[in-house]
Amino acid sequence: MPRRVTTQVTDRKDRVTKFLRDHGEAPTSTLVRELGLSHSQAFYILRLLLREGKVREIKRGKVAYWAVVE
Repeated sequence: MPRRVTTQVTDRKDRVTKFLRDHGEAPTSTLVRELGLSHSQAFYILRLLLREGKVREIKRGKVAYWAVVE
């Protein structure tokens, strides 16, 4: 993980958070497809948001769904 947060990372965090607020919970694959991120980019951003307490991970079998913490 980078030591400093770039504007690109901040922008991606905002886009992911907005998408989840607008659509409710979504799996990682949907975020990748709808936001045009690679899987590793999406996973990295989601882990940052999880660590900050802004999203929660919901496991359903092998699929991880993500939702904004209200």
